[in-house]
Amino acid sequence: MILISITNNCICIVPNNPIEMKKYILILVLCVPFINVVAQNDTVKVKKLSFEFSGFVNLNAIIDFNGLEKYDDFTTSEIPINPSPYEKITMFHMTARQSRLNFGANYLTPWGKLKGFVSGDFYTGNTGAKSYFRLREAYLQLGNLLLGQTNTTFGNPDVVPVTIDFEGPNSATTLRNPMIRYSNKIGKGWSYVLALEMRGPDIRPFDKVVDPFLAMPCLVGSINKAGDWGVITLSGMVDNTRYFTSDTVEKHEIGYGGALSAIIHTWKKSHFSIFFIAGKGASNFISDLSGNGYNGVPNLAKNKLVLLNSIGGFVAYTQNWNKKLSSNFIFSYIELEKTQLLKSTDFRYSNYALANLFYAPFSRFKFGVEYIYGELFVQNNENGDANRLQFLAQFSF
Repeated sequence: MILISITNNCICIVPNNPIEMKKYILILVLCVPFINVVAQNDTVKVKKLSFEFSGFVNLNAIIDFNGLEKYDDFTTSEIPINPSPYEKITMFHMTARQSRLNFGANYLTPWGKLKGFVSGDFYTGNTGAKSYFRLREAYLQLGNLLLGQTNTTFGNPDVVPVTIDFEGPNSATTLRNPMIRYSNKIGKGWSYVLALEMRGPDIRPFDKVVDPFLAMPCLVGSINKAGDWGVITLSGMVDNTRYFTSDTVEKHEIGYGGALSAIIHTWKKSHFSIFFIAGKGASNFISDLSGNGYNGVPNLAKNKLVLLNSIGGFVAYTQNWNKKLSSNFIFSYIELEKTQLLKSTDFRYSNYALANLFYAPFSRFKFGVEYIYGELFVQNNENGDANRLQFLAQFSF
C-alpha cells in the first residue's frame, strides 16, 4: 500500500514496504503533470509588463500631371509658377517609404499603468533607392500626464480625413512636437488639455549667422465637448519668439493663435469634418506653410521682427458607402497676409481639393484611388496649379 498526500502543491509518497518502492517513480511521473495544473490554477499571476506591435505596409503610386518635384506630398506652396517645360510633363512615381512601424509597452506600477509608445516610418529626404527610418512619435504616458513627442495639442488630429496624399489638407495642423501635456475630464462629455510644446521659431532672421530661438516653450491648450452627435474642440496657443537684430540686440515678439475643430456625425457612420485656424506668428502649425519661415520676417527699416498673420481651414465629408467602400471629399484653403516684407514670389494663398475612394475586400487590407487639385497664388498675384492621381495598396497589422 502506498500513501499519497498533496499539500501546498507538494506530493508526499510513503511506501508501506520496500517491495512497492518500484512503483514510486511511476506514480510520481503520472502525478507531476496534474500537480503542475493545480499549481497554475491556484496561483493567479499578474502580468505587469506587456508589449504591442502594429503598423502598415504601404505602396503609393502617383501620376503627376504637372511635375511637382516632391512626389510623396502634394504641397500647394511648392506648385510651380510659370512652370518650365520639364514641370509641365506627366510623371510617374512609386514609393513604399510611408510604411510605418509602431511599438508600445504597458507596465503596471503603484501609480497606475505606464504606457510607452514609439512610432516611425521610412519617410526621409531621400527619394532614391535608399530610405532611412524616421522617428514620428516617442512618448510615455502615466495617467493624465504625457511626456514626449506626439501630435500637437493645437487642433484635433482626428478631424483630418484619411487621404492617400501624405501631406493631407494644406491647412491641417500636422506638427508632432516634443511636449509635456496634461489632460483631464471636467464633466459629462467635457475635457481639457494643457501642454508645453517645443516648436521651431520658423522666422527669417536679421543675420544668417545668428539664429532665432525660443526662451520658453509654446503654451497650448484646448477644451473639448463630445456627444453622440460628434465632437468639437477649441484650441489656443501663445509663445515668445526671441531673436537678435543686426546690431546684436536681443528682442522678442509674442505670437498667438486659435483653432476650431469639429466632427459632426450624419448617418451610416458618415460625418462632416470642419477645421478653422487663425493666428499671428502661428504659420508653423499650418501644414503647407510650416518650415518656410512664414512665422515672421525682419523689417530692416525699423530693425524689428514682424510676425505675420495667417488663416486657413477645411471642410470635408467622409462617406461610408457600405462595409467595404468609403470616400472622402475635401476642400481646404490657407492665406498669408500680403506685405512688402516678403518677396514677390513668396506665398500668398492656396486652394486644395481632393476626392478619394477606398475598397477593403477584407479586414486589414485595402486599395485606394485619389484625385487632388491645387492652386497657388504668390505675393505679386501670379498663380499656378497642379493635379495628380494617386493609387494605394495597404496592409495593416
